[in-house]
Amino acid sequence: MANISDIAKQAGVSKSTVSRVLNGHPHVSKEKRRTILEVMERLHYSPNGNAINLSRGKTHTIGVLVPRVGHPFFHQLVDGIGQVCTEQNHTLLVIQTQNNPVREEASIQQLRDKRIDGLIIGAISQPQLLETMRSFGPVVACEDHQDIVPSIYLDHEKAMTMLLQHVEERGARTVGLCIGNPDSGVGRIRQGTFDQYLKTSTLSHKNEWYADRCYSFEDGQELAGQLLTADLPDAMIVGNDEVAAGLIHQFRQHGIRIPEDIAITGFDDVPIARALEITTIRQPVVMLGRLAAEQLLNEALKHSEGTFSLLEPFLMIRQTT
Repeated sequence: MANISDIAKQAGVSKSTVSRVLNGHPHVSKEKRRTILEVMERLHYSPNGNAINLSRGKTHTIGVLVPRVGHPFFHQLVDGIGQVCTEQNHTLLVIQTQNNPVREEASIQQLRDKRIDGLIIGAISQPQLLETMRSFGPVVACEDHQDIVPSIYLDHEKAMTMLLQHVEERGARTVGLCIGNPDSGVGRIRQGTFDQYLKTSTLSHKNEWYADRCYSFEDGQELAGQLLTADLPDAMIVGNDEVAAGLIHQFRQHGIRIPEDIAITGFDDVPIARALEITTIRQPVVMLGRLAAEQLLNEALKHSEGTFSLLEPFLMIRQTT
């Protein structure tokens, strides 16, 4: 297979001249450029795209770090990011971690080796990695990490407060909590807001009404089985609509009435929440993805620190509360 040295030798020019032609450098005479291109065609030379991108300092590829692509929230987030990538002729690399710390750490290599031009953080359980990540390239978080990297995120504190106020106003006196990853930025905020709210409200909570690392419909079904072994709380605040749907389905299988016996709220307002009439928080996830991608692709981002945008949540009151 022909290489740059072969082309330079047959064209009677230096390797640097060949390199300038490959990179579209303007300071090469028309005659030399034509000769080099003719030699490349004759030798069936195919340039190494990665090498060219590295020499230009751009890959036109951005990465997004998510725990699970199949999760409705991250599916919509990736959709929004992908829309901007398509509009701006960029490729999107999805890095799925399954909440595995080793995979989170491995994503740093993508930035260090310049395989991607920047990285969007959908969720991360090790925020301390962000400092290292940003030293190798632009990073934008979709969680509140504004003290380290630019961040665009939903006001989860306000959202959790809205849900708790709602079930309390509907007459609940006891409440349970189910979240996803307790180590993520979102998980910490939701847990902290829940704990703080209970200090000044009429609501009470027991440890047996708490669950975490719940992400799917099946997780909701399993949680229902656990809750049925004890007295039920008046309401359950659930971290996403898929889990809430599994919880509702399993409860109904056992004759538990929703919301008469227990009120249930979800989060995200994905289609299953609308189909099952689940009270939930609507957040503009696709827009969140678009905003994150647009900010990442802004060259000025490389020089920005501590910037953030806060998105407003909306309480969707339906039949489960």
